[in-house]
Amino acid sequence: MTSATKSYFFEVLAEEIPAWMLPPPSLQRELLTMCEEELGIEPSAAPGLLTIGATSRRLYFNLSGLPDRQADREEEVKGPPRKIAFDAGGAATPALLGFLKKNGMALEDLPPADPADDYIRVSKLIRGRETGEILADRVPLIIEGIRWPRMMRWGWNERAWIRPVHSVISVLDGEPLPIEIFGISSGTRTRGHRTLSTGTIDVRSFEQYIDALGSEHVVVDPSAREAMMRQRSIGLAEQIGGLPADDETIWKQWRYLTEFPGIVRAQFDEQFLDLPEEVLITVMRVHQKQLPIMKDGKLSNSFLAVMDLADDHDGNAASGNAFVTNARFADARFFYDTDRKRDLESRVGDLSHLQFQEKLGNYSDKTARIVSIAARILEQSGAATTRDAVGTAARLSKADLMTEMVKEFTELQGRIGGIYAREEGHPEEVWKAIYDQYSPGAADEPVPRNVTGAIVSLADRIDTLAGFFLLGMKPTGSKDPFALRRTAQGAVQILMNREGWQIDLPVDRLIAIGVEAHQADGAAGSAAAADLLDFFGDRVRTLLESSSFGFAYDELAAVMASGWSNSLIDVHDRVVALRGIRNERQFLSILDSAKRIANITEGASVSTVDRSLLAEPAEKRLAELGALVREQIDELAARRQYREALESFAAMAPELETFFNEVLVMVEDPAIRANRIALLQTVGSSVRMIAEVTRIVIDRSDYAGGKAG
Repeated sequence: MTSATKSYFFEVLAEEIPAWMLPPPSLQRELLTMCEEELGIEPSAAPGLLTIGATSRRLYFNLSGLPDRQADREEEVKGPPRKIAFDAGGAATPALLGFLKKNGMALEDLPPADPADDYIRVSKLIRGRETGEILADRVPLIIEGIRWPRMMRWGWNERAWIRPVHSVISVLDGEPLPIEIFGISSGTRTRGHRTLSTGTIDVRSFEQYIDALGSEHVVVDPSAREAMMRQRSIGLAEQIGGLPADDETIWKQWRYLTEFPGIVRAQFDEQFLDLPEEVLITVMRVHQKQLPIMKDGKLSNSFLAVMDLADDHDGNAASGNAFVTNARFADARFFYDTDRKRDLESRVGDLSHLQFQEKLGNYSDKTARIVSIAARILEQSGAATTRDAVGTAARLSKADLMTEMVKEFTELQGRIGGIYAREEGHPEEVWKAIYDQYSPGAADEPVPRNVTGAIVSLADRIDTLAGFFLLGMKPTGSKDPFALRRTAQGAVQILMNREGWQIDLPVDRLIAIGVEAHQADGAAGSAAAADLLDFFGDRVRTLLESSSFGFAYDELAAVMASGWSNSLIDVHDRVVALRGIRNERQFLSILDSAKRIANITEGASVSTVDRSLLAEPAEKRLAELGALVREQIDELAARRQYREALESFAAMAPELETFFNEVLVMVEDPAIRANRIALLQTVGSSVRMIAEVTRIVIDRSDYAGGKAG
């Protein structure tokens, strides 16, 4: 390949794009795939060549270090069968001549015949395409192919994208590279800020783009916009002795709401501060994209809003934000006052008017199942709470769906029920359980604060999962319209929790309780339960491989192969132990011993050891040591001291080595052979109860080179 010298810059300018959609993750994925597959750039180099960003009106990317052209390559082309390529006299047939002509070759270019191959095959030199040609072909397809969560049509209804497109820049090494996107031909000109810019700008490189747009009141880099907004927000909040609320959701949206990062401070009427804080924050954060200001740990009546201007000289932005926010809070007060005229208990019966799912009934049906499931979970887990607390929280858990507040602000479901339950005088155990029933909503969110809430959340989740799986409505590929993966992920997080409370319930038992609550028949119930168990297994692996835990795939494969559904806390402890020892030299003893045992015992039926058939001194010693070590490992495993248990197994390595050197396992006598295999199975089972360590992938040079241990 020729040296990489080219750079390519692209921008599409459109109508305002919703901030939560930017930048589309598929764009980076598709661009890197193009670079790797079309331009031959190694994956390890690909992340450094791409800069991608967006503002509220534009999407751009820059590719640097591109080759002039693709590398030439040899490609094998399969032709006709030899019996068709040549006639009985050995002369070339029209089929062969046509094949050669198509590929620009003559008879003398044919390679020597391969006696083992019945087909004509030739090697053809494929000339690499120019990089510009590839970009011109692929970039329009990539941009037009972005699948936004919502699409918009314009013109004569023939265009569909997130928003109508105004202009396109396409520049390769400072020169225009003509392309067309949605009928718009590319050029080298764009526009700056919608109201502050003086006109169009000519752009020939990414560096020039940054400078030119900066002079036209557009901060191109999203990170730079966020940094400017954070600094300005802190300064405005400090003016009244407060601090901006710690809300990453707002910052993620603010960075794409503007082109010029302006911030304004405004105030709402103090009278609204007597509304529940959660209501006020939800209105500001979700509906108005505003950031509350906190004073002395409490919500103040001041807030911050983003604007696409440097300053609010005439105060219109502040007064406009205040006006709209006060109006929304007035609505919230009306809903709150209306709701408080009835208690949650009186709303439970109304749930029969709200459908959960066509074939799974209404929310009254679902509530009844949640109550039943929650009682079973409590009974079988022995969790430290009461039947009354669990029963009350479960029964009232969905009542707030019938409140005016939740009808208007759906994001408050669960939380507003908890607030109302608190104000009605329900015990803390109950109202917190109702408040936290939808927790965790994501892998980085906390689990419910008490075990009652955890039980209600588990009951709700397994009811939903069992119901949809019984209907055959499982997630497929990337499609998960009912968010069942997230539902199961939350259940996994709850079952793995050990901070403050713990629910000791096997996953398969939880699934059985959920399936039984739907009164499924035997065959359908068994099939759904099996599918759900596999589904949960995938969720366990996903969580433990995530950045929150960071375990390797082979560590999880080894641990889960030894059983995982009985206790997720136990799974976590075993994989922690395996992670801790795998890079130490003694792990080689564990791995080698386990592999030798697995190779010899593979396919053999499990049986017990007959000590009367132990004749050789080495096998007698191994049997005695194996029994002692197994007893020790059992004691350590009971205390979840799996690291020490693995070390105990490693200590048997010398005795195993002696056994393999002095004892022939595969003797002719079938009884002695079976007994020696049984002995090895017994020894190996002591480590297999922790992990199938043979699934761990290692590089022995790491140990020899002193990197381990």
